[in-house]
Amino acid sequence: MECAEAREHLADLNRGQLGADLTEAVRGHAAQCPACQAGLEADAEIRTLVRAQVPRYTVPPALRASIQAVIETAAARPSPAWRRWLRLHPWPAGALAGAVCLLLLVWGGYRWMAKDPVSVLAAQAVAEHAEYIKEVRTRPAADPVAVVKGLRSQVDFPFEPIFQGDPQVQLVAGMVGELSGRRAATFIYKDRAGRYTTLFLMPGAGIVVPEGDRMLIETFRPHYRTASGRSLILWKHRDLAWLLVSDLDKSEVPAMYLKVRKAA
Repeated sequence: MECAEAREHLADLNRGQLGADLTEAVRGHAAQCPACQAGLEADAEIRTLVRAQVPRYTVPPALRASIQAVIETAAARPSPAWRRWLRLHPWPAGALAGAVCLLLLVWGGYRWMAKDPVSVLAAQAVAEHAEYIKEVRTRPAADPVAVVKGLRSQVDFPFEPIFQGDPQVQLVAGMVGELSGRRAATFIYKDRAGRYTTLFLMPGAGIVVPEGDRMLIETFRPHYRTASGRSLILWKHRDLAWLLVSDLDKSEVPAMYLKVRKAA
C-alpha cells in the first residue's frame, strides 16, 4: 500500500470503520512509514481531546445533512492559500478536518438541545441509568429502609415518602447523582424479569414539564418520551421534579409510574 492510499483511510481506521483486510493493510503501512504513523496518531489525539471536552448528543438527521453539505461545499471551493497548505500538510489537515466536522456536529447538537432543555435532561438521565445498572448488577440488593435513610442524609431537600418496593418490584439501590447541574436523589428498582427503572428526584425550580406528549395514566398526565430505547416519564410533585427512566416499554411503564406516584 502506498502513502496516498493509506492517507485516505486513516480517519476511518481510528473510527473503526474499515474492514479487517483494509485495517490490516493500513496498519501495516503505518508501521513502516513514520509520516503515516504520525498522521494516524495526530487524528486519534484530536478525536480523544474533543470527546473528552464535550458531551455527545444525537444530532437530528436533517441537521447532520445540512452540516455535511456545508462542509462538502466548502471543500469543493478551497481558497488558493488553503489549497497550498493542504498540499504541504496532508496529515494535519486531515486530522483538523475531522475535528472541525465533529465540533460542528456538537455545536449543532447544542443549538438543537437548547430549544428543548428536557432533551438535555433526558440524555443525561439515560446515560446515568445505564451506568447504575452496570453497578448494581454485581451487588446484593440493599435494604430499602437503609437506602432511603442514607440518601436522606446526603441531599439537602426532603423527598419522602418514596416507593420502597413490593412483591413485583424491588428497590435495589440508592445513589446521589447530578442532572443538569442539580443534585439528585436516585433510586434503582428491578422487577421480576430483571428490568431496571431509575427514579431521579431533584428540586423542581427551573425545570419546565413540556405541555406536549402527555400520557394519560388514570387521573394523571405526566410527560412521556423515549430516548435511546428507554421510556422516560417526567412530572412535578411537592416542589420536586420526578423523572423515571425505565427499561419497560410504553405499555408497561404506566404501572411503574403509578407505584411511584401513589406512594408519594
